[in-house]
Amino acid sequence: MLEKLSDDRFEKVTAIEEGGGVGMILIDPVAKYVLGQSVIQSVLIGEAEAEELQTYMKTEKNPTARIYQTVTNVGIKPAPVMAIFSSKGPNVITPDIIKPDITAPGVNILAAWSPVATEKTAGNNIDYNIISGTSMSCPHVSAVAALLKSVHPYWSPAAIKSAIMTTDTTNILTATVADNTGSFIRNDDSTNATPFDYGSGHINPAAAIDPGLIYDFDTNNLIDLLCSYGASVAQLKNLTGTPVYCKKPPTLSYNFNYPSIGVANMAGNVSVYRTVTYVGDGPTVYYSKLETITGVRTWVYPNVLRFSKSGEKMTYRIDFVPYKSSNGSFEFGSLTWRNDVHLVRSPIAVNVVSV
Repeated sequence: MLEKLSDDRFEKVTAIEEGGGVGMILIDPVAKYVLGQSVIQSVLIGEAEAEELQTYMKTEKNPTARIYQTVTNVGIKPAPVMAIFSSKGPNVITPDIIKPDITAPGVNILAAWSPVATEKTAGNNIDYNIISGTSMSCPHVSAVAALLKSVHPYWSPAAIKSAIMTTDTTNILTATVADNTGSFIRNDDSTNATPFDYGSGHINPAAAIDPGLIYDFDTNNLIDLLCSYGASVAQLKNLTGTPVYCKKPPTLSYNFNYPSIGVANMAGNVSVYRTVTYVGDGPTVYYSKLETITGVRTWVYPNVLRFSKSGEKMTYRIDFVPYKSSNGSFEFGSLTWRNDVHLVRSPIAVNVVSV
């Protein structure tokens, strides 16, 4: 049976069972890797496999098929690959903040499930199920956040977010987001993914525990961000409970101290500011590395950060000088701060509307 995005797989397999069928070969040209429960023996294949199967059926006098027991494959390469259903950017509400923030496992996750038998579980009482979706990525990230809070109980939510976002799985030599082959992360259609697909990259819990530097912000910074997008006194009072007034002029939205860096409407030269907090032990020196952005020259000042003790803060500036319009699309790069142990990476996305 051929699968479409609007189709309900459960309805298909139920119709086959009611018609006396004992097995199903489901052809899904889009999400061939997304598994699920079935009331009869079933297998899921893609378009290329379907063509091979149809050729076999046409050329063999007595074609036969056998569906084997499911097996678990580990060490698959390349991985990760961005799923077709993954939530993707750009951010239409606050475009200077790159979304998504991070990517995490969300395809064919063995997840806890209610033991009550339903049609969706083929009438079986099960404690676990195979589930796919952003709703599966979310608990992975939530668990990592809980882990970080247990290790660093006094960290703010923003600090925890920063630690997760700046310590993604990275090619150490190039300081770029990478899969387990050392190459660019790809989408399911084999095109190169961008920060609008994977955010800051694939989550790396072990590295997030010791991020080296963090980008922190508080309630006042959040109010400044809302003000930069035109929030009224009444709207702010709904959130704070007390009257709050915006700065004049307001803080520019792209200067919100977020772990990623976005400028959605770059009209000429722009300077962006960020403040990092050192959370390591003892003196250290961090060196900057800027990934080239097509059509934009970039510099960072200072390009070396020297810290003497944990908790120390330093502010840096990135200067963007565009020389070519991006024609309504975003161009991407990154800034990485590096010492002898840590890589602290921030993706950059800019849309050059004029030079």
